[in-house]
Amino acid sequence: MKYLARVNPKYFAAIHQCAAKGDVRYYLNAVQIEAHAAGGVVIVATNGHFMGAIHDPEGWIHPDHKSVLIGTVSKRMLSACAARKGPDGEPAAVLWIAEKFSLITSLADVSAEPELFGEFSHLTEKTDLVDGVFPNWRRVIPKKRQQFEGSYPCLNGEYLEVFNKIGVMLSGQKRFGGGGMHLETGEDKGSVIVRFDGLDLIERFVGVLMPMRGEDLKGFLPAWTETETASEAA
Repeated sequence: MKYLARVNPKYFAAIHQCAAKGDVRYYLNAVQIEAHAAGGVVIVATNGHFMGAIHDPEGWIHPDHKSVLIGTVSKRMLSACAARKGPDGEPAAVLWIAEKFSLITSLADVSAEPELFGEFSHLTEKTDLVDGVFPNWRRVIPKKRQQFEGSYPCLNGEYLEVFNKIGVMLSGQKRFGGGGMHLETGEDKGSVIVRFDGLDLIERFVGVLMPMRGEDLKGFLPAWTETETASEAA
């Protein structure tokens, strides 16, 4: 048995929210873990319309691999990754990924490989690795802010809700209280960058959201707001 990667389980569960569901482009249904030049790993997923990526400085990938694509992951596994407490009363500390299975453990010490069904094991379950090429996600990240005049891009509210859910999972706050989202358009007036405010998340997570086609806004506010109400006119 050889472990291929290990990551923060909360990070994995959060980023998995951005993966596609049942897409014919099978690689979009997966989560990629790749080595980062500055240390640790990057966990990234996308459905082709929006994307989430996070740097896990404590993460690791086997030196024989530049990246690993994790496909099928059960709801039970994702729930165990994000749970505040496991069967031993401790939170999940590390998600270990092997070729045929994944293991969640509360044992933070990674100097030795964990036992499959040891006292610190929360869940061991089959997972599938995907043999494919993940999109070059860095190419969709704009390098500069967009300075423009006019209306802000039209955004898919469902995807914004997913980002809010990710913020809750990463922050550990049920309402993501005090942890708002920064939204900024890129230099091409296309993709929108999403970053979370607060603590280390602002420098650790990045999301990218492609805008929708929408009606051109004729003005800053609806026209009716410029007309006095009956009570004001009296």
